[in-house]
Formats: sequence, structure tokens, C-alpha cells
Amino acid sequence: MKVIMPKLNEWQKDLVDAYLQHTTGKWFVVKSPRQVGKSISLEYLLVYASLGEKNSVSIAISPTIGQARKLYNDIVLFAGKLISKSNGSLLYIEFINGSTIHFKSAEQGDSVRGFTTKRKGILVVDEAAYINKDWFYSVVVPITNVYNSDIFLFSTPKYKQGLFYELYTKGGDGHIISFDWTEYDLSKYLTPELLELYREQLPKAAFTSEYLAEFIDGDGAVFTDFKKCIGKAEFNPLQPLYISVDWGTGTGADDTAISLGQYEPITKKMIVAKQIYFNDKKTNDTTTYILDLLKMYVRKGFKEINIVVENNSIGQIYFDILHDKIDEYETLYNDALDDFKKEIEINISQFTTTNKSKKKIIEKLIMLFENDAIVIPNDSKLLTQLSMFEATINNNGTVVYKGANNSHDDLVMSLCFLIDSLERCTD
Repeated sequence: MKVIMPKLNEWQKDLVDAYLQHTTGKWFVVKSPRQVGKSISLEYLLVYASLGEKNSVSIAISPTIGQARKLYNDIVLFAGKLISKSNGSLLYIEFINGSTIHFKSAEQGDSVRGFTTKRKGILVVDEAAYINKDWFYSVVVPITNVYNSDIFLFSTPKYKQGLFYELYTKGGDGHIISFDWTEYDLSKYLTPELLELYREQLPKAAFTSEYLAEFIDGDGAVFTDFKKCIGKAEFNPLQPLYISVDWGTGTGADDTAISLGQYEPITKKMIVAKQIYFNDKKTNDTTTYILDLLKMYVRKGFKEINIVVENNSIGQIYFDILHDKIDEYETLYNDALDDFKKEIEINISQFTTTNKSKKKIIEKLIMLFENDAIVIPNDSKLLTQLSMFEATINNNGTVVYKGANNSHDDLVMSLCFLIDSLERCTD
């Protein structure tokens, strides 16, 4: 069968030529801005290597299982009739010549050890800036050792640290070959007008990394310098307590994330003293847990508690159940008071998440970090989500904020709901 591969741009062709001209065992590190054909390039390489020799095995690594599944789906469409068998659950493709591609993610951890590239198969790592250095060297690299397979690492750059930055800067040492696609004329895809639009709409760090493809300083592409805002804080029962909830599905996937905070009138800072998260509770158990949390703070002397919850999708069901439970508790509590005790006040409201409202609260949080006007807990999961939060431009030219590579952002969103509620109530 004659196979016609897609026409390559100059920067893509130079990468493929380098791959074909060098002996095996090379590492190719590609630093690329968005929208110039990074995904097509790695798909091309995987298919080309698979068709080059019968019964070869190639492996594609992505940061998340969602990203791995997207890459699998793209190649199924790309390769079409060249595929004899594919499995969307196990995420592998077998070609008509017996060669296979397996799609894995960093989320699978040590389970990736059981796979090996074979014959002239290759290893491709997508969005390598999000791959943990220790995991890469201890788990990923060994799967290429038997056949001394070529390794390709593609990514938009992020920070001046970590695996991708270190490997890219080592390019030219004889073993590693680095490519900077910004050295080419990319105006076919990133016109000056388009770049100016992105420059105006995106946070500076996000624009610099995503569209200028430059490594950046700081803690994240959207939330910069947030680590300077880490601190310990104690709640003051004399001040209103604010609680926010981003609902999870309760199926072991995304978390129900709860943030607790107050406004400190002396320092004029938003104090986020605690975050709670879980993904193992059903609807009634989740609302009961939150009610018990409210009761605990009432027992600690808090007389005013304001809780805001997201109402999108399943949120309305959660809200209705929680609202009824709070009403019942508040009524019973206040009715049982004698004349010398102050009644409690528990206010519950909803936040509707749209792209516009999400953009607004994200940008509030950006300003708080930049102005050192917030204190956040030293929670590794929160810090990871803040560092992986990204800003992109959709086809309509609108800024979209989300976790990179479909990673979870539930703790970030709960934090934003809390900040929005605090700001509105303290104006």
C-alpha cells in the first residue's frame, strides 16, 4: 500500500530530517509555541516510525490520561485505513504491518514500567514541561534501553527549572539535539495581528511561555509568585467566616473542594486558612459533611458564616439539599437560645460559572497574588494546581482559563469562589 504523509513545514521537516540522519539513541527536544503544528509533528513521527519496520513498538507519554486519550483519538483519525486494530480503553493502536503504539500518562506512575519500545519504535513525550524529572529518569527512560530507541520531547516551555528546561539547555552535547521553532518564520500561523491580540488578553507570563515560547521565571504561567503568599493563619470568631465549595462528582475523579477564609481588616488581606477536599462521598454524605463543618465552627463561637457554592450541573441538586439542611439547623439553633445569647446567621448563595464569570474571578486572584494581598495554606495539591493553571485563546478569540492538559483545577476554583465572596461582602 502506498502511504501519502502530510506535507511538512520547514521547522517540522528539519526535525524529521535530523531524526532520519542520526543514529538511534538520540534525544530530540522541541521547544514550540502553540498553534504551529506541534501535535501534528509528534503524530507524524509516531505513524512514520510504526510504518518503517514491521512489529515495532512505539510509546507516547502525556501528562494526563485525558491528554493521552486525545492523542490516541487524533492518530486513529490520522492513520485511518493503516490501522488494523485499536482499543480505546487500553489505548493502543496496531497497524497493518503489526507495529503498535501504546498511549500512556504520567498519572499511571510505575505501571508504565511494564512496556518497552521495540525495534525501530520511538518514545514521544508530549507537553514535557509537565513531566516529573525523577519519574522520567526512573520509569520512562528505561523502557527505551533494550533497543536504544530515539526519544522525542515536545512542549511549550514553562519555567526555568525542571526536566524540559534542563534537557533543552543541554542541546548540542552530542546526545541531545534541541530545536527552537521560534527561530523559524511562523507568521503563517501566528500573524503579528494574532500575537498582538494574545498579548493584550493574556497574563504576561502566559503569553510569554505559550506564544513567544520563552522560559519564564516565577511559580506559574497565570498565577505568578504565589509561593510568597504561603503562610499560617488562625480564624477569628469575632469576624465573619467565609466558606466556598466546588462540587465534585463523588466518583473518585475530581474533588469536592472546600475553602475557608476571612478578611483581615488590619492587614487588609484575604486569609485562606484551610482547604478540605475529598472524592469518596455521595450527595447526601457530602452535604452532611458540610453541615457538620458549619456546626463545628458555630460551636467555636462563630456567629456569622457565609457559604457560596457552585450551582452548575450537579451543583443545583447539592445546593437545594444543603440549603434545606442549613435552614433547619439554623432555625432549631436560634429557637433554642435564651435571651442572653446571640443568634447565628448562616447565609448560603450560589456562583454560576461561565467563561466570563470564571475569567473575572481568576483575574481577581491574579491581582491578589501580585499585590501580596492574600495568604494561602502550604498545601502541595493546591500549589500544584496553581502552577499548572493556564490561559489559552479559543477559536472565538476568548481567553479560557483551565488546568493544563485537562488536569484538575477544583482547588483553584474553590479558592476563587471564596475570594469573590470575601471581596463582595467586604466592599
